Amino acid sequence: MLAEGALAAIRTAGPFEVPWSVGLLPDGSFLVTERPGRLQHVRDNADTIAIQGIPSVLYVGHGGLLDIAVDPEFEQGHLVYLSYLQGEETASTIRVMRARFDEDNDTLTDQAIVFEGSPGPRPEQIGGRLALSGDGYLFISLGDRWDGPRAQDLSDTAGSIVRIKTDGTVPEDNPFVGTPGARSEIWSYGHRNPQGLAFDRATGQLWSDEHGPQGGDELNLVRPGGNYGWPLATFGVDYQGHPIAVNSEQPGTELPVHYWVPLSVAPSSLAVETQPATTELWVGALAGEMVVQLTLADNCVLTEQRLLRHQLGRIRDVRVDAAGVLYVLTDGGEGALYRVELPHNETRGVGRSRL
Repeated sequence: MLAEGALAAIRTAGPFEVPWSVGLLPDGSFLVTERPGRLQHVRDNADTIAIQGIPSVLYVGHGGLLDIAVDPEFEQGHLVYLSYLQGEETASTIRVMRARFDEDNDTLTDQAIVFEGSPGPRPEQIGGRLALSGDGYLFISLGDRWDGPRAQDLSDTAGSIVRIKTDGTVPEDNPFVGTPGARSEIWSYGHRNPQGLAFDRATGQLWSDEHGPQGGDELNLVRPGGNYGWPLATFGVDYQGHPIAVNSEQPGTELPVHYWVPLSVAPSSLAVETQPATTELWVGALAGEMVVQLTLADNCVLTEQRLLRHQLGRIRDVRVDAAGVLYVLTDGGEGALYRVELPHNETRGVGRSRL
């Protein structure tokens, strides 16, 4: 057990080989993805079992088996969704597969590919997070693949967040349906590398966090048709310290609700917990090796707290269960899953907020 004031992180499972995501099942067990191409079923007081029926993945760069999303109606249909990189190192795409989880046999059945993004020549800055709305829609985050102008090209899904129905069809009310040359799946664009994606179930709002370049990591409230600016507008600089954009704000682009300068925290994931008067956002951080807790009211950040700094290592995923328990998944060759007892006295961190 690790402690920091009233904070404790209790190891629940692991080690895992380069884990990327954890899915929480209604019976209290877990599904953990490992980037080399394995999905592990973790039960209390039982051995961890590798699930059969996993698609072949391209495990290179940032790629491999990525996110898992458990259907909100899992107890009725036993459906899960997996994102992964496939193809070759010089020509790869993000795919999303829907499958039925046969818990008795620890196997994925009834597999179907419901989405495939635009190809890219580099297996890096690929995004890959999934979020289910609960009313039949699936959202997928996609990075710019180290090619910023792609994020402003509506004929290309790179640098976008897409919205499809859970059966893979495109909703007729998507913002760019009917726009000549545009990919009709696109919900928002101008993103650099969105790695966190989560719904506020109380309001139906979709939140995302994404990597800036050097500084300028962002928290965004994702709106249909919104242009989030990259690379035309950013609060970060390039890796030599030079400005990327002429201005941090550009007409027609959305401002982040919160951003981090001058140093990046490298946000990897996002979870939302609704309280009676506030909304709590939990952000996993890779380079920052911490969990960032943001308290919001009326979509404005009131406080930022930085938890578990340099205690567990790089944080790859964060999830909050129905009882309000926070789970943290660490990155690396011996990553692990932790159950976190939440603090009440952590010191406030440094960030900037925008409406």
